[in-house]
Amino acid sequence: MTSGAKPKKYPKHIVDEVSRLYAQNMTQTEIAKQLNTTQKIVWNLMRRHGIKARVAAKRNQYGENNASWKGDKAGYAAFHRRLYAAFGKPTKCAVCNTEESDNYDYANLSGEYQNIDDYLPMCRSCHWQYDNKILNIKHMKEKLSGRKNNAGE
Repeated sequence: MTSGAKPKKYPKHIVDEVSRLYAQNMTQTEIAKQLNTTQKIVWNLMRRHGIKARVAAKRNQYGENNASWKGDKAGYAAFHRRLYAAFGKPTKCAVCNTEESDNYDYANLSGEYQNIDDYLPMCRSCHWQYDNKILNIKHMKEKLSGRKNNAGE
């Protein structure tokens, strides 16, 4: 004796309708909407009645085709992910032409973060020089060393 509920039997006219609509290239979700039911019920009906499901087609989910697309309102990380998707991981500095660095970044040139053509691949050293971060680091080191000297007096 088997346990569990008996498989649901669907009326022939509904099975025929699902089969006809699916043959017309409607998706399971579209069929469910038309028959006022859920996609899961349509999927179950198809499985139980031997209606072969199509392989889901690849959809273009890049850029504006993505439901989560924020456009120019995207954050810092999203802009950089766009760069990596468009250009790949940088392997050469556009400023000093080195290929020996361990770290490469995409440096924004003018502050137009949404424009992917406004970036250049740079080694970390050139990027920091471009952004004047080295001056800030030296300044902070001087500040910190001054505090240590004052604390020791």
